[in-house]
Amino acid sequence: MRLLSLIVLLTLAFGSRLTAAPKPNIIFLLADDQRFDTIAALGNPEIKTPNLDKLVGRGFHFTNTYCQGSMIPAVCAPSRTMILTGRSLFRIPNPQAKTYDGPTLPGIFDAAGYATLHVGKPGNSFRVAHQKFAKNVEIAHQNAPTAQKCADAVIDFVKAHDGKKPFFVYLAPSVPHDPRVAPVEFHKLYDPAKITLSKNFMKQHPFDNGELNVRDEKLAPVPRTEDEMRKHLADYYACISALDHELGRVLAAVAEAKQTENTVVVFTSDQGLAVGGRHGLMGKQNLYEHFKSPLVVAGPGVPKGKSDALVYLFDLFPTLCDLTGVEVPKGGEGKSLVPVITGKETKVRDHLFAAYKDVQRMVRDGQWKLIWYPKVERFQLFDLSADPDEVKDLSGDKAHAKKLEEMRALLAREQKTWGDTAPLVK
Repeated sequence: MRLLSLIVLLTLAFGSRLTAAPKPNIIFLLADDQRFDTIAALGNPEIKTPNLDKLVGRGFHFTNTYCQGSMIPAVCAPSRTMILTGRSLFRIPNPQAKTYDGPTLPGIFDAAGYATLHVGKPGNSFRVAHQKFAKNVEIAHQNAPTAQKCADAVIDFVKAHDGKKPFFVYLAPSVPHDPRVAPVEFHKLYDPAKITLSKNFMKQHPFDNGELNVRDEKLAPVPRTEDEMRKHLADYYACISALDHELGRVLAAVAEAKQTENTVVVFTSDQGLAVGGRHGLMGKQNLYEHFKSPLVVAGPGVPKGKSDALVYLFDLFPTLCDLTGVEVPKGGEGKSLVPVITGKETKVRDHLFAAYKDVQRMVRDGQWKLIWYPKVERFQLFDLSADPDEVKDLSGDKAHAKKLEEMRALLAREQKTWGDTAPLVK
């Protein structure tokens, strides 16, 4: 009987220790306009990202991460709103809204006992959510000093943190968004003459995609020249290397505070873009694969690995909740990626949909991708397994007529599923 009582007491004591275990901290770094293929450890031999490489080396990364799109040219505004609310493109609040009563990342984590901090750009985001962080430091784009000033604010916060609560840091600077000016030492890392252009470099887009005269496309003359595109890529890489350096400083501060083993680190971007003349384009106002973001997750409970699962950026809302034991609020549309990270599942969805204004729609599965241009009634069909650079349009190939119809039908279903307000594809 004494032995049984001792076992019960030990079980209760051990159970209470588990219950009282501190929740992990979060460092969420959201870059601005950083494309999925701009990390050396993920296959880009020309870019220098030593700190992101270390994060990849100890974490889990996804290769197919998408913003769901935008109804305005400033894609980052709805993208960041989707991330902060866990809602999809056609169901998010207006990014310019002054009030919002629905769940937000800072609101949920504040209620769960976290000390919350936002550091990042004020514009083209969801500012009403910024104001729900316990501390909100908005730093406008200031060219070369931008990334450093943002990192400094986070480092000051981490150093001053008393440890009584776990922290949630949302670091969302306006880097590597143009104007792409980094400290001079990072520009010296890249000789434009040695930069390689992508396989899908084109002097100009082969047809009117409905948004060829938008701001981003005016950053360089058309037709694009190889020398000009290499210069833009060199500047882009320099800004990414500068941001990587600042990430290293932030993580060093976390290590100095002895919090590395108890901190989940997430690195991603609001969306990618075509800078460098991919398909003859420069911006993010299109739905080619260069629209994808990098996504790396590291920290307690996260094994080293990778996944080709199709994911949305707003999936990070429930994912962060699951990784930290915070209850996922009702009404969200994201799907937690934890089952994929832990190996219990290989995917969270079979296909993925995206939209840009009323001029472009996209749907893809694990192999095939369809882009529809309603204004010009044009389709593009790509076999991404054989053609990841999307240079061979199969929409006019009779051998793929059945697949074209299948993807058109899938697009029509996805438009209805996500509440698309544009005319439905037929």
